[in-house]
Amino acid sequence: MRRILGLVLFLWLFSTLNASAAAILISPGPTLAASPAALAAFNRAATTWGTLLSDPVTVTIDANLVSLANPNVIGSTSTVLLQGGYATIRDSMVADAADEPDDTIVASLPTAAQFSAVVPTGFSLTGLIVATKANLKALGFPGLDAAFGARDATISFNSNFAFDFDNSDGVGAGLIDFETVALHEIGHALGFISIVDMIDALVAQNTPTAVPFTTLDLFRFSTAPGLNPSTAAQFTTDPRMLVPGQAANFDDVAHEYGLSTGVNFGDGRQASHWKDDQLTGFHIGVMDPTLAFSTVAGLTSADLRALDVIGWDVPVVPEPASATLIGCGVIAALRRRTRRH
Repeated sequence: MRRILGLVLFLWLFSTLNASAAAILISPGPTLAASPAALAAFNRAATTWGTLLSDPVTVTIDANLVSLANPNVIGSTSTVLLQGGYATIRDSMVADAADEPDDTIVASLPTAAQFSAVVPTGFSLTGLIVATKANLKALGFPGLDAAFGARDATISFNSNFAFDFDNSDGVGAGLIDFETVALHEIGHALGFISIVDMIDALVAQNTPTAVPFTTLDLFRFSTAPGLNPSTAAQFTTDPRMLVPGQAANFDDVAHEYGLSTGVNFGDGRQASHWKDDQLTGFHIGVMDPTLAFSTVAGLTSADLRALDVIGWDVPVVPEPASATLIGCGVIAALRRRTRRH
Protein backbone atom coordinates (compact mmCIF):
# COMPACT_ATOMS: atom_id res chain seq x y z
CA MET A 1 0.00 0.00 0.00
CA ARG A 2 1.15 3.56 -0.66
CA ARG A 3 0.63 6.87 1.09
CA ILE A 4 0.36 10.39 -0.29
CA LEU A 5 2.69 13.32 0.24
CA GLY A 6 1.03 16.70 0.18
CA LEU A 7 1.69 20.26 -0.87
CA VAL A 8 -0.55 23.19 -0.06
CA LEU A 9 0.18 26.24 -2.15
CA PHE A 10 -0.65 29.60 -0.62
CA LEU A 11 -0.73 32.20 -3.37
CA TRP A 12 0.82 35.57 -2.58
CA LEU A 13 0.45 38.27 -5.24
CA PHE A 14 3.39 40.41 -6.24
CA SER A 15 3.29 42.13 -9.61
CA THR A 16 6.95 43.07 -9.96
CA LEU A 17 9.53 40.66 -8.54
CA ASN A 18 13.09 41.58 -8.27
CA ALA A 19 17.92 38.30 -3.23
CA SER A 20 22.28 35.08 -2.20
CA ALA A 21 25.46 28.57 -1.84
CA ALA A 22 22.06 26.76 -1.31
CA ALA A 23 21.41 26.37 2.42
CA ILE A 24 18.17 24.69 3.43
CA LEU A 25 17.43 25.52 7.06
CA ILE A 26 14.88 23.55 9.08
CA SER A 27 12.97 25.32 11.83
CA PRO A 28 11.43 22.43 13.78
CA GLY A 29 8.13 22.54 15.61
CA PRO A 30 7.92 21.08 19.12
CA THR A 31 7.13 17.47 18.14
CA LEU A 32 9.84 17.30 15.49
CA ALA A 33 12.33 18.97 17.82
CA ALA A 34 11.52 16.35 20.46
CA SER A 35 12.56 13.57 18.05
CA PRO A 36 16.32 13.85 17.42
CA ALA A 37 16.23 10.89 14.99
CA ALA A 38 13.46 12.49 12.90
CA LEU A 39 15.17 15.88 12.88
CA ALA A 40 18.49 14.30 11.88
CA ALA A 41 16.80 12.49 8.97
CA PHE A 42 15.16 15.71 7.82
CA ASN A 43 18.45 17.58 8.00
CA ARG A 44 20.14 14.84 5.95
CA ALA A 45 17.51 15.32 3.26
CA ALA A 46 18.02 19.10 3.37
CA THR A 47 21.79 18.63 3.08
CA THR A 48 21.32 16.28 0.11
CA TRP A 49 19.38 18.94 -1.80
CA GLY A 50 21.68 21.75 -0.68
CA THR A 51 24.88 20.03 -1.78
CA LEU A 52 23.44 19.43 -5.27
CA LEU A 53 22.28 23.03 -5.78
CA SER A 54 24.91 25.75 -6.03
CA ASP A 55 22.68 28.83 -5.79
CA PRO A 56 23.84 31.22 -3.05
CA VAL A 57 20.44 31.35 -1.32
CA THR A 58 18.92 30.31 1.98
CA VAL A 59 15.63 28.41 2.06
CA THR A 60 13.86 28.34 5.42
CA ILE A 61 11.34 25.60 6.12
CA ASP A 62 9.13 25.29 9.18
CA ALA A 63 8.39 21.63 9.91
CA ASN A 64 6.66 19.44 12.43
CA LEU A 65 5.20 15.99 13.10
CA VAL A 66 1.43 16.38 13.37
CA SER A 67 -1.71 14.30 12.97
CA LEU A 68 -3.04 14.92 9.45
CA ALA A 69 -6.73 14.50 8.72
CA ASN A 70 -6.23 12.34 5.63
CA PRO A 71 -5.00 8.92 6.83
CA ASN A 72 -3.32 8.26 3.47
CA VAL A 73 -1.19 11.40 3.43
CA ILE A 74 2.35 10.90 4.69
CA GLY A 75 3.47 14.51 4.43
CA SER A 76 2.18 17.85 3.23
CA THR A 77 3.98 21.02 2.15
CA SER A 78 2.54 24.51 2.13
CA THR A 79 4.63 26.95 0.14
CA VAL A 80 4.77 30.71 -0.08
CA LEU A 81 4.04 31.55 -3.71
CA LEU A 82 4.65 34.77 -5.56
CA GLN A 83 3.56 35.70 -9.04
CA GLY A 84 4.86 38.25 -11.49
CA GLY A 85 4.55 39.34 -15.08
CA TYR A 86 5.34 36.73 -17.72
CA ALA A 87 8.22 38.67 -19.23
CA THR A 88 9.72 39.46 -15.82
CA ILE A 89 10.01 35.85 -14.73
CA ARG A 90 10.59 34.30 -18.16
CA ASP A 91 13.46 36.69 -18.86
CA SER A 92 14.98 35.94 -15.45
CA MET A 93 14.88 32.22 -16.24
CA VAL A 94 16.62 32.86 -19.56
CA ALA A 95 19.28 35.04 -17.92
CA ASP A 96 19.84 32.54 -15.10
CA ALA A 97 20.40 29.71 -17.61
CA ALA A 98 22.66 31.67 -19.93
CA ASP A 99 25.91 30.48 -18.32
CA GLU A 100 24.85 26.82 -18.15
CA PRO A 101 25.66 24.93 -21.38
CA ASP A 102 23.14 22.19 -20.61
CA ASP A 103 20.31 24.71 -20.26
CA THR A 104 20.35 26.30 -23.71
CA ILE A 105 16.70 25.24 -24.24
CA VAL A 106 15.63 27.82 -21.66
CA ALA A 107 16.55 30.56 -24.14
CA SER A 108 13.81 29.13 -26.36
CA LEU A 109 11.05 29.72 -23.84
CA PRO A 110 8.33 31.60 -25.70
CA THR A 111 7.96 35.32 -25.24
CA ALA A 112 4.63 36.59 -23.97
CA ALA A 113 3.51 37.12 -27.55
CA GLN A 114 4.51 33.57 -28.54
CA PHE A 115 3.12 31.73 -25.52
CA SER A 116 0.02 29.57 -25.74
CA ALA A 117 -1.54 26.91 -23.56
CA VAL A 118 -4.46 24.51 -23.69
CA VAL A 119 -6.89 25.12 -20.80
CA PRO A 120 -10.36 23.73 -20.02
CA THR A 121 -13.45 25.38 -21.49
CA GLY A 122 -14.25 28.62 -19.67
CA PHE A 123 -10.73 29.10 -18.35
CA SER A 124 -8.26 31.71 -19.53
CA LEU A 125 -4.75 32.80 -18.59
CA THR A 126 -3.86 35.83 -16.48
CA GLY A 127 -0.54 36.23 -18.29
CA LEU A 128 1.31 35.83 -14.98
CA ILE A 129 3.79 33.19 -13.85
CA VAL A 130 3.65 31.85 -10.30
CA ALA A 131 6.59 30.28 -8.45
CA THR A 132 7.60 29.33 -4.95
CA LYS A 133 9.49 32.02 -3.09
CA ALA A 134 12.46 29.65 -2.91
CA ASN A 135 12.42 29.24 -6.70
CA LEU A 136 12.41 33.01 -7.17
CA LYS A 137 15.35 33.35 -4.80
CA ALA A 138 17.27 30.93 -7.04
CA LEU A 139 16.35 33.13 -10.00
CA GLY A 140 17.99 36.09 -8.27
CA PHE A 141 14.99 38.16 -7.14
CA PRO A 142 16.16 40.16 -4.10
CA GLY A 143 14.43 41.22 -0.91
CA LEU A 144 11.80 38.50 -0.81
CA ASP A 145 12.39 37.56 2.83
CA ALA A 146 12.18 41.21 3.86
CA ALA A 147 8.91 41.63 1.97
CA PHE A 148 7.22 38.33 2.81
CA GLY A 149 9.01 36.90 5.84
CA ALA A 150 11.84 34.38 6.13
CA ARG A 151 9.64 31.28 5.86
CA ASP A 152 9.60 29.70 2.41
CA ALA A 153 7.47 26.67 3.20
CA THR A 154 5.89 24.63 5.97
CA ILE A 155 6.14 20.84 5.92
CA SER A 156 3.93 18.61 8.03
CA PHE A 157 4.74 14.92 8.50
CA ASN A 158 1.84 12.69 9.49
CA SER A 159 2.54 11.46 13.02
CA ASN A 160 -0.03 8.68 12.53
CA PHE A 161 2.54 6.81 10.43
CA ALA A 162 5.28 4.57 11.73
CA PHE A 163 8.50 5.99 10.27
CA ASP A 164 12.00 4.61 9.94
CA PHE A 165 14.34 7.51 10.66
CA ASP A 166 17.57 5.79 9.56
CA ASN A 167 17.57 4.07 6.17
CA SER A 168 21.29 3.27 6.26
CA ASP A 169 20.42 -0.32 7.18
CA GLY A 170 17.24 -0.48 5.10
CA VAL A 171 13.66 0.34 6.06
CA GLY A 172 11.77 -1.93 8.42
CA ALA A 173 8.66 -3.88 7.45
CA GLY A 174 5.52 -1.73 7.65
CA LEU A 175 7.56 1.47 8.05
CA ILE A 176 7.81 4.58 5.87
CA ASP A 177 11.26 6.01 5.12
CA PHE A 178 11.22 9.47 6.68
CA GLU A 179 14.19 10.74 4.69
CA THR A 180 12.52 9.91 1.36
CA VAL A 181 9.41 11.81 2.45
CA ALA A 182 11.54 14.79 3.45
CA LEU A 183 13.38 14.80 0.10
CA HIS A 184 10.04 14.78 -1.72
CA GLU A 185 8.46 17.58 0.31
CA ILE A 186 11.54 19.80 0.01
CA GLY A 187 11.28 19.33 -3.77
CA HIS A 188 7.84 20.96 -3.71
CA ALA A 189 9.19 23.86 -1.67
CA LEU A 190 11.94 24.37 -4.25
CA GLY A 191 9.42 24.69 -7.08
CA PHE A 192 8.07 21.32 -8.24
CA ILE A 193 4.46 22.51 -8.56
CA SER A 194 1.78 22.81 -11.26
CA ILE A 195 -1.23 25.08 -11.65
CA VAL A 196 -3.07 22.07 -13.09
CA ASP A 197 -3.88 21.08 -9.50
CA MET A 198 -5.69 24.38 -8.96
CA ILE A 199 -7.47 24.05 -12.30
CA ASP A 200 -8.51 20.50 -11.39
CA ALA A 201 -10.09 21.76 -8.16
CA LEU A 202 -11.82 24.66 -9.91
CA VAL A 203 -13.27 22.39 -12.58
CA ALA A 204 -14.65 20.18 -9.79
CA GLN A 205 -16.32 23.26 -8.29
CA ASN A 206 -17.54 24.41 -11.72
CA THR A 207 -15.87 27.79 -11.21
CA PRO A 208 -13.80 28.51 -14.33
CA THR A 209 -11.60 31.58 -14.10
CA ALA A 210 -8.37 33.14 -15.32
CA VAL A 211 -5.31 31.38 -13.91
CA PRO A 212 -1.54 31.89 -13.90
CA PHE A 213 0.85 29.01 -14.56
CA THR A 214 4.02 27.90 -12.84
CA THR A 215 7.65 27.90 -13.90
CA LEU A 216 7.47 24.11 -14.17
CA ASP A 217 4.34 24.37 -16.35
CA LEU A 218 6.49 26.08 -18.98
CA PHE A 219 7.86 22.57 -19.60
CA ARG A 220 4.49 20.75 -19.47
CA PHE A 221 3.40 19.48 -22.90
CA SER A 222 0.84 17.08 -24.29
CA THR A 223 2.07 13.63 -25.24
CA ALA A 224 -0.03 13.76 -28.43
CA PRO A 225 1.81 13.68 -31.78
CA GLY A 226 2.52 17.18 -33.03
CA LEU A 227 2.18 18.70 -29.55
CA ASN A 228 5.30 17.34 -27.87
CA PRO A 229 8.34 19.30 -29.09
CA SER A 230 11.39 17.65 -30.61
CA THR A 231 13.18 20.86 -31.64
CA ALA A 232 13.90 24.19 -29.98
CA ALA A 233 11.57 25.91 -32.44
CA GLN A 234 8.72 23.58 -31.54
CA PHE A 235 9.51 24.10 -27.85
CA THR A 236 8.85 27.78 -28.43
CA THR A 237 5.62 27.43 -30.39
CA ASP A 238 3.92 24.28 -29.10
CA PRO A 239 1.18 24.97 -26.54
CA ARG A 240 1.61 23.99 -22.91
CA MET A 241 -0.89 21.42 -21.61
CA LEU A 242 -2.85 22.66 -18.58
CA VAL A 243 -5.97 20.49 -18.83
CA PRO A 244 -6.51 17.97 -16.00
CA GLY A 245 -6.75 14.43 -17.29
CA GLN A 246 -4.79 15.06 -20.45
CA ALA A 247 -1.61 12.99 -20.72
CA ALA A 248 1.38 15.26 -20.23
CA ASN A 249 5.17 15.15 -20.10
CA PHE A 250 7.87 17.33 -18.68
CA ASP A 251 9.70 18.04 -21.93
CA ASP A 252 12.88 20.04 -22.51
CA VAL A 253 13.41 18.47 -25.98
CA ALA A 254 16.34 16.39 -24.70
CA HIS A 255 14.30 14.65 -21.99
CA GLU A 256 10.69 13.55 -21.58
CA TYR A 257 9.28 12.44 -18.23
CA GLY A 258 5.63 11.60 -17.58
CA LEU A 259 3.58 13.81 -15.25
CA SER A 260 0.54 13.07 -13.14
CA THR A 261 -2.71 14.60 -14.40
CA GLY A 262 -4.96 15.46 -11.46
CA VAL A 263 -6.92 14.01 -8.56
CA ASN A 264 -10.46 14.76 -9.72
CA PHE A 265 -10.40 14.47 -13.50
CA GLY A 266 -7.04 12.83 -14.14
CA ASP A 267 -5.19 9.74 -13.00
CA GLY A 268 -6.08 10.28 -9.33
CA ARG A 269 -2.69 11.83 -8.54
CA GLN A 270 -1.92 15.50 -8.08
CA ALA A 271 -0.40 17.04 -11.19
CA SER A 272 2.55 18.44 -9.21
CA HIS A 273 4.26 15.04 -9.46
CA TRP A 274 5.87 12.63 -11.86
CA LYS A 275 3.63 9.93 -13.29
CA ASP A 276 3.12 7.35 -10.56
CA ASP A 277 5.29 4.27 -10.98
CA GLN A 278 2.41 2.32 -9.50
CA LEU A 279 0.52 3.09 -12.73
CA THR A 280 3.39 2.73 -15.21
CA GLY A 281 5.86 0.32 -13.65
CA PHE A 282 8.64 2.88 -14.21
CA HIS A 283 10.04 5.03 -11.40
CA ILE A 284 11.06 8.51 -12.55
CA GLY A 285 12.20 10.18 -9.37
CA VAL A 286 11.59 11.15 -5.77
CA MET A 287 8.76 13.46 -6.91
CA ASP A 288 6.66 10.35 -7.60
CA PRO A 289 3.29 10.86 -5.84
CA THR A 290 3.31 7.63 -3.82
CA LEU A 291 5.69 5.73 -1.61
CA ALA A 292 5.53 2.06 -0.63
CA PHE A 293 6.36 0.80 2.82
CA SER A 294 9.94 -0.38 3.40
CA THR A 295 11.15 1.61 0.39
CA VAL A 296 13.96 4.13 -0.05
CA ALA A 297 13.71 6.51 -3.01
CA GLY A 298 16.52 8.92 -3.74
CA LEU A 299 16.93 11.90 -6.04
CA THR A 300 17.36 11.10 -9.72
CA SER A 301 18.56 13.04 -12.73
CA ALA A 302 14.91 13.69 -13.61
CA ASP A 303 14.25 15.44 -10.28
CA LEU A 304 17.38 17.54 -10.71
CA ARG A 305 16.68 18.34 -14.35
CA ALA A 306 13.26 19.74 -13.55
CA LEU A 307 14.70 22.08 -10.92
CA ASP A 308 17.67 22.93 -13.15
CA VAL A 309 15.55 24.41 -15.94
CA ILE A 310 13.24 26.39 -13.63
CA GLY A 311 16.16 28.31 -12.16
CA TRP A 312 18.24 26.22 -9.78
CA ASP A 313 21.94 25.78 -10.55
CA VAL A 314 22.75 22.07 -10.76
CA PRO A 315 26.45 21.73 -11.65
CA VAL A 316 26.08 18.10 -12.75
CA VAL A 317 22.88 16.32 -13.76
CA PRO A 318 23.80 12.62 -14.01
CA GLU A 319 22.19 10.07 -16.30
CA PRO A 320 20.14 7.96 -16.46
CA ALA A 321 16.97 9.25 -14.85
CA SER A 322 16.33 5.92 -13.18
CA ALA A 323 19.66 5.93 -11.34
CA THR A 324 19.35 6.81 -7.66
CA LEU A 325 21.86 9.44 -6.67
CA ILE A 326 21.18 9.51 -2.97
CA GLY A 327 19.23 6.90 -1.08
CA CYS A 328 17.77 8.67 0.75
CA GLY A 329 -5.09 26.98 -2.25
CA VAL A 330 -3.62 23.80 -4.18
CA ILE A 331 -2.63 20.62 -2.42
CA ALA A 332 0.06 18.22 -3.54
CA ALA A 333 0.61 15.31 -1.13
CA LEU A 334 2.84 12.13 -0.70
CA ARG A 335 0.67 9.08 -0.07
CA ARG A 336 1.43 5.54 0.94
CA ARG A 337 0.75 2.71 -1.55
CA THR A 338 0.20 5.01 -0.08
CA ARG A 339 0.57 8.65 -1.62
CA ARG A 340 2.72 11.75 -1.20
CA HIS A 341 1.72 15.45 -1.48
